[in-house]
Amino acid sequence: MHKSIRKPSPPHLPLPTKQILLPNRGLTQTITVFGAVLLILIVLLTTSTFVQSQSTCNGDIGSIERSMYRSEIAQTNIYYSVYTPPCYDITRQYPALYLFHGSNEDDGQWGRLGIQNILDEGISNGTLPPMIVVMPFGEWIANKNQFESISWENVFLKELMPLVEGQYRVDARREARAIGGISRGGFWAFELAFRHPDLFGSVGGHSAYFAEGNAPPDFDPLKLAQNAPNLDTLRIWLDRGKDDYAKPGLDLMNERLTDRGISHAYTIYAEGQHNNDYWRQHVSEYLYFYATPWQSSHQLLLPTPFALVTNTPNVPLPQSTQAESTTVDEGWMLFVPTVAFSSLQTSITAEALTAVRTGQPVPKLLLDITTVNDLHLLGISIDPAIQIVPDDALLNMLWRDGSLFTLLGFDRLTPRYRVLKINDVHPLDFEPGVYPFQFRSSTANYYPDHLTRLAMSGVTAMTRLTRKALDEKGIDWAASGIKSYVDRADYFHTSNEVSFSPGCPQFDVQPLGQFCSKEEHFDLLSFLGLDIVELTGNHNNDFGTDNYLKTLEWYREHGVRTVGGGENTEIARQPLILENHGNRIAMVACNWVGPYYALAGDDSPGAASCNWDWFRAALPTLAAENDLLIVSVQYLEIEDYRPSAQQISDFQGLADLGADIVIGTQAHKPQIMSFYNSRAGTESFIHYGLGNLFFDQPFWGNSRFFMDEFFIYEGRLLTVDLFTGIIDDLARPRPMTADEQLNFLAFLFHSQGAF
Repeated sequence: MHKSIRKPSPPHLPLPTKQILLPNRGLTQTITVFGAVLLILIVLLTTSTFVQSQSTCNGDIGSIERSMYRSEIAQTNIYYSVYTPPCYDITRQYPALYLFHGSNEDDGQWGRLGIQNILDEGISNGTLPPMIVVMPFGEWIANKNQFESISWENVFLKELMPLVEGQYRVDARREARAIGGISRGGFWAFELAFRHPDLFGSVGGHSAYFAEGNAPPDFDPLKLAQNAPNLDTLRIWLDRGKDDYAKPGLDLMNERLTDRGISHAYTIYAEGQHNNDYWRQHVSEYLYFYATPWQSSHQLLLPTPFALVTNTPNVPLPQSTQAESTTVDEGWMLFVPTVAFSSLQTSITAEALTAVRTGQPVPKLLLDITTVNDLHLLGISIDPAIQIVPDDALLNMLWRDGSLFTLLGFDRLTPRYRVLKINDVHPLDFEPGVYPFQFRSSTANYYPDHLTRLAMSGVTAMTRLTRKALDEKGIDWAASGIKSYVDRADYFHTSNEVSFSPGCPQFDVQPLGQFCSKEEHFDLLSFLGLDIVELTGNHNNDFGTDNYLKTLEWYREHGVRTVGGGENTEIARQPLILENHGNRIAMVACNWVGPYYALAGDDSPGAASCNWDWFRAALPTLAAENDLLIVSVQYLEIEDYRPSAQQISDFQGLADLGADIVIGTQAHKPQIMSFYNSRAGTESFIHYGLGNLFFDQPFWGNSRFFMDEFFIYEGRLLTVDLFTGIIDDLARPRPMTADEQLNFLAFLFHSQGAF
């Protein structure tokens, strides 16, 4: 028979031979239990069942002890771990639960799933009886389909179980003995219980792996379900998550037990895959299932919203009702493929990640101990050939060898790591459940609503030949190469250094400079969803301050925020404060070089003029009051990919005053970047020049550019994504091809001495 149930909290216990109907937001869930249906109830204890036996015991923590013996059958050392309850020596005998691990695991799997804490707490508060839990390591034997002579059944029944029950205070009666397992361990639990129902009172299979032909008929649980005698004497539990790859065999087992009229519980949870994250969520339910017959004197109280009814042949049971999932905070355990920032690698194949996920060897993969442990808890086994290093050695090893990569928990990233794309898609941009290293978990390291993504680009000037190309080919064409990228960011920034003018390129009075943009080309910025425009450029006042002020008003009318420019010096120097997903980011921008008519005055509009007195007064306060401080600068343009010595000194000086990120938006040639340990005691990311975005400079260096996307998570800069692009046909920025990107990064990182 079949049941579907949402995860109980607080703990629930099943009653035999009953069915219960639960109102669930207008839906009725049907739960079947032994005899007809499994009922999960809350056990409320007024007094402990074991007061007498524990009257002189003050302990509330049990222990897990690992032992080893030499198997004469398999000629192999067999390890096993045994949980003994608090005050173990007080009681003469305890019921025993035997729990098997899954493939590629060991006797520590259940411990890593948190079983000791759940047992300690349940025994301490009286909702679980004291028990002994035996967790053997099946070694190679349990993974072999051997059922004669050297088999896991023989090792377990003839050696291990008698050994344990001779050493520990085990109640050896059938009704005091239960057996269960995960995946392959679930197969063996059912094989043993179905062949020997005289030895066990209960059996559980948690994502148990069953398959037709996986064992000879006399040992195959799927065959035994059809013909083995006395199965009706067993309490039987099966469960899986909705997305468990083992579901065909579990569904078939459920079908065969149902056809034969064998009472059992089959729980399908609305969320869950074949991994430790799923099993960890349900260890409590498993333990309460096994412990039910041992709760001899507990007083049961039905919650008032529940209505008990008796199942009859006229009340058909649903065969595939999905359980409502537990309410989980919208968090994930996320691991991302990562390289040193200086590496020339930018992407990894989906096949490589799948190989890691399935425990295969992957060349050039390097993992640290924390990642290995975290993945292990999620049910992911790492191939022994993969090199594992101490946590504090990982970053240095990646920087020394740029061909290596790692997997890193999302919140462990720092700016000196760079995240790889998977077939050109960032791990965060996959649909939920598609990326192979993203797991639902109550111990999440990534909450999407704690992250802010800010994409910053360099110089935009929709003038001269760029203006002509826009007229000929249109706004959609010009935006098509980058729109999908900038749309992913919470904020998209550019430094537009040319104002919009009616009749451009015609003018009524002699302009101060030569640059203007057509009013209709403002639609390009709107189509790209521009959020922030920097006004530190040299040419915004070229066609007069009236056009500048009108352009400024257009930005505001269209919801585009401005920084680094305004109606006067005071307004131009105002910081832009961004508050998003709990992150508070301050941006300051200024022009270091003029010309004079481009700069704001006390009563005239223009760009904020960079000034050290202003910096010293403003930046430390902004750094203290905000999570992150970004300073963007229109510096002196030089025809070089490397900054001048003075530029390095000035940009580092901004970092010393508290800037976490310093960006040069002046450069028509993209320039190198570096990490700087500032006097403020933090490490700042400095990118001396981003290059152009929309500009008619077709030369090799001037048509290549960066956009930097900053990932700001829970108040800190986590990582920086480098978008590398080329401007085609004077007006269409687009991503570089893989070969173009490799050559470009090799030139900037190696030839030009970045970092």
